[in-house]
Amino acid sequence: MHPILEYIYDLLPIDKKQKSNGEVSFNGVCCYRTEKPDTKKRGGVKFMEDGFVYNCFNCRFSCGFTLGKFLSKKCIQFLKDCGSTNEQITILFKMIDEYNTGNGQLNNLQKEIKQRIIRNIPSEYKSIKESLYNGETSQTLKKVYSYISSRNERLLSWTDLMWAEGRNNFLIPCYEFNKIVGYSLRSIDDNSEHKYIHYIPSGYVYNFDNLTKDRKYQILVEGQADALSIDGISILSNIITPDKLKRIMEYKGESEIIVVPDRDKPGMKLIHQIINDNIPFSVSFPTWSRGIKDVEEAVKKYGRLYTIYDIIKNKEFDKNKIKIKMGSWLRWYYQQLM
Repeated sequence: MHPILEYIYDLLPIDKKQKSNGEVSFNGVCCYRTEKPDTKKRGGVKFMEDGFVYNCFNCRFSCGFTLGKFLSKKCIQFLKDCGSTNEQITILFKMIDEYNTGNGQLNNLQKEIKQRIIRNIPSEYKSIKESLYNGETSQTLKKVYSYISSRNERLLSWTDLMWAEGRNNFLIPCYEFNKIVGYSLRSIDDNSEHKYIHYIPSGYVYNFDNLTKDRKYQILVEGQADALSIDGISILSNIITPDKLKRIMEYKGESEIIVVPDRDKPGMKLIHQIINDNIPFSVSFPTWSRGIKDVEEAVKKYGRLYTIYDIIKNKEFDKNKIKIKMGSWLRWYYQQLM
């Protein structure tokens, strides 16, 4: 562990307990703001190679720190609530400042993050909306547009998808801080073995810029089309990798993350991860009707606003209640298909 992280570890409550999974647990130290003191050690710090994340499952306070950056106000408050003195905080500031000015040693994970590969969009791809506006009559364009419209006729109004002559796919630009950092190619053949091919930086979260917005809720889904349907964020998978989790926690601010997995067995894998890894996200079990298995299909039937309302109304944070609900939610879907 880096000396800065070791110093932070020593500032944690003296009655802390080290778990086998590496997480350090103790009674939540920030719960006094909610008048609901923690007596069940529901506060936990998870250390990674280049930082830490603190989450309290009693009052839901959370914060995080990454080497190479500065302590946020929430992190400073957390350390003070742990009992740190102003002198100890000052020492920590000096250690971080020395590290950030070049005296620190970058570990392998930091080097990998700093060397994230940025992909430029291939020159042959162009905007579908502009091509339609200009009256292009390409057969490839017609096939791509027909496929997209069959999925959701509003999809093109939510983002600027792209096409290329002779290609059996369309391109989804990927942005970060309003700059293109990569792209995804989606086949228009639903029977294709590889429907998606992603050319994106390590740890990328689709629709990342939403995390920088001041929102009460951030809705997290698996696929890009699902995210576009409700202006949410996507992990491009049914597993939250450590680097994606770190990125989400770093930028989510005060937002509550609501996970809406696909309503199938792979989607259940995501729910199990939320439960087993104690990830501080809520899970939603919307009241979708017969055969609807993901957000995109729900929006197509109910519309965007009602789908978002349904997701927020049926969110659940308590891990025991999530366990109870997920089985019947999945079972009901398959029974409707019979």
